[in-house]
Amino acid sequence: MADLLFAALRRPRRPRQFKPPINIENFTDEELRNRFTIGRLGIGYITNLIANELHHSTRKNHALPPLQQVLIALRFYASGSFLQVIGDTAGVDKSTVSRIVTNVSNALIVKQSDFITWPTDAEVAEVKNSFYRRGGFPCVIGWVDGTHIRIQAPNEHENTYVNRKGFHSTNVQEVCNHEGQY
Repeated sequence: MADLLFAALRRPRRPRQFKPPINIENFTDEELRNRFTIGRLGIGYITNLIANELHHSTRKNHALPPLQQVLIALRFYASGSFLQVIGDTAGVDKSTVSRIVTNVSNALIVKQSDFITWPTDAEVAEVKNSFYRRGGFPCVIGWVDGTHIRIQAPNEHENTYVNRKGFHSTNVQEVCNHEGQY
């Protein structure tokens, strides 16, 4: 009897609506760079690199493929926007975006040793000693600097390259050792 009463009070379940996945074929390479700060080849490379870590079996019928997960994470990295905004754009829930960003970040961290090398203890000691001898800076193992490199105004999106001082430039960041090597 109680089941009949509660069944009548329950609202009918709203059917799920899925937004079509992001199709990178619909974008030019420039549009991809504007949205994800990386082009088609880079997106493909990253996806192929970490696809095994992102592809997992599920009992749900709408698992996101690795390409969609990479695109969502790249959009989050590129925009620095809220998870809710990224989710609304991609047609997934905020918690899904959070899980995807975590999974993609962890998959990239696993691959870091293939791309990032750290100096050995002997190299660190040599760099520290050199910085100390040159400038009297103790325990320094490198320097970071950023600068604007003046460029000729591009034909497209010219205003994007105007810096705060009013001239066209591109922002460059360097990380170097005591010999100016990176």
